[in-house]
Amino acid sequence: MKPIVTSVLAALSILLSACSPKSGISSFWNNADISAVKSDFDGAREHFTEFAELTLRAPSEEAEKAIDVLFDRLAADEVAYYVYEEWCEGAFYNILSPYRNAALFEHIASRIEDDGILTDGLERVRSLRRYNSLNLKGQPISLPKDLTRPGGETVELPGGEELTVLVLNPSCRSCSAALKALADAPGRHIAICFGSREVPSVPGWEYCFTSDIRRFFDTEAAPFWLAADADGTVTIPCSPVE
Repeated sequence: MKPIVTSVLAALSILLSACSPKSGISSFWNNADISAVKSDFDGAREHFTEFAELTLRAPSEEAEKAIDVLFDRLAADEVAYYVYEEWCEGAFYNILSPYRNAALFEHIASRIEDDGILTDGLERVRSLRRYNSLNLKGQPISLPKDLTRPGGETVELPGGEELTVLVLNPSCRSCSAALKALADAPGRHIAICFGSREVPSVPGWEYCFTSDIRRFFDTEAAPFWLAADADGTVTIPCSPVE
């Protein structure tokens, strides 16, 4: 290879390395003006979105370091702390978010609890933390034990079969669409409903209720679904219905 070509490729390699999201994400917040959220809300949110996008390709330990830097700096600005906490929740916990990351949200939630700043929202964060740890891919599926059909008959889930589980509120406009969208999903179809409206009439589903739904599922995110194989292992974690 000619020397000039070698030098150009070497320079390009250095440039790409510097631009890589795997390089320097842990220092992403070092020079950011955290307090700017009060004077330039949209700009601050855009900067945070850039960080969320970078975490998709960055090593988790680098992203966690960056989050720690962010919260270290937020500790001196309570207003900014509340805003960024909400953004972190929306980006890394929300089922609808393209940046959802259960491991990173667990790190964030743990940090929030340790900081003790978000006193009036701490119980909510603890609930989200519990939901975030359930029904992850590769885990045994966790469902309420008291599932009953509308008439009161107990729903038996003996195992040994694939499951497609949809959590929904029949009052939601997207309810029927979600049921139809998953009509061809494999296995036994279980629709766990909440709310006071009658269940829909889309065939192929076993409609059931439980008094324990909020211990297992974040109903604010409904409708969403998950799936498990015949061994009871989650293959698709809680996900939006597309």
